[in-house]
Amino acid sequence: MSDWSEVVQTRIVPRLTPVPLEERSAILTGHRNVSDHIANFDRLDVLREIEAGGMALCPELSGPARILFWNVERLRHLDAIAATIQASGADVAILCEVDRGMARSGNTDRIGDLQARIGGATLYAVEFVELGLGDVREARQHAGEANRDGLHGAALIGRAAFTRPFLIRVDARGHWFDGAFEEPRVGGTIALGARVRIDAVEVTIVSVHLESHCDPALRGADMQRMLALIETVAAGEPVILGGDFNTSTAGLRERRDDRAAWLARLAQEPQRLSHPQPWEPLFGVAAAFGYDWHACNVEGVPSQRFLDDDPRPRAKLDWFFTRGLVARDPEIIPAVQANGSPSSDHDALLVTIRPSSPAS
Repeated sequence: MSDWSEVVQTRIVPRLTPVPLEERSAILTGHRNVSDHIANFDRLDVLREIEAGGMALCPELSGPARILFWNVERLRHLDAIAATIQASGADVAILCEVDRGMARSGNTDRIGDLQARIGGATLYAVEFVELGLGDVREARQHAGEANRDGLHGAALIGRAAFTRPFLIRVDARGHWFDGAFEEPRVGGTIALGARVRIDAVEVTIVSVHLESHCDPALRGADMQRMLALIETVAAGEPVILGGDFNTSTAGLRERRDDRAAWLARLAQEPQRLSHPQPWEPLFGVAAAFGYDWHACNVEGVPSQRFLDDDPRPRAKLDWFFTRGLVARDPEIIPAVQANGSPSSDHDALLVTIRPSSPAS
């Protein structure tokens, strides 16, 4: 693999480079080993681009500012999610798991559709070029359909202007590529960031997604690498990270291969999923870089959202981390549609921030 993924990417485009269906199909039907993933990862321009769109409603924010993070699960339930963001009064919405041209979410540009409803400036970058229709359930529901664009990524949308956007490829390992996770993809998790002026202070705002299927040690290593790269563009400066850090406290194999043993372990350690800090090294990594998570999160409340009769235990996977900021009034906003069903499998987080030091 070339070393381009080891540096921050800053290529801004008005529209991401498409990966045609024929090309995605050829990748899917070809060899899918580690070297093939590396070749495709290096070749696809879309994995190193940031799309800037929409129009800022103001050049900067007068603090305090309200910041929302939400894993919107494909942005499938567009109207409900738009209504929730608007009702929150968020100045900036940090989003992950945003589809573009996926059959499972209507084959439309979901961040463009959201911007049309709520206005503001947008940034969008791709985590994965999807080679299939999605996970097992989605592939079954949309059998016989085709993805228009096959893109899945992260976004920022806000009232104020975004400046100096950047993209970090957090995970370039390609563990999804061979189909072992039953959802073949090219790419990996990312961090998408930019600056917003709040009370005349430049604040870096970052959407973060860490891998769900790896173990805590690898998430900690990803956090270390990501925060070191953020330092190359915002060394010692005010930063807020909003993300799905997938703090499940265990790897996929431990959680899924012997479900009964995992549930028994949770019964013995009832605080594990709601207070994951002792099991997830990424918190210690964040502290070493000067980030705080205590004032900006609701303590001990899970952020997963399932149907009311779903027996699965809920975990606290989503977090804010702040540095150089005063945070207050953290909230968890239920991801619920008007009919009571979930609008996402994650609730939204909301926090109010202001710079801890005035502009010099």
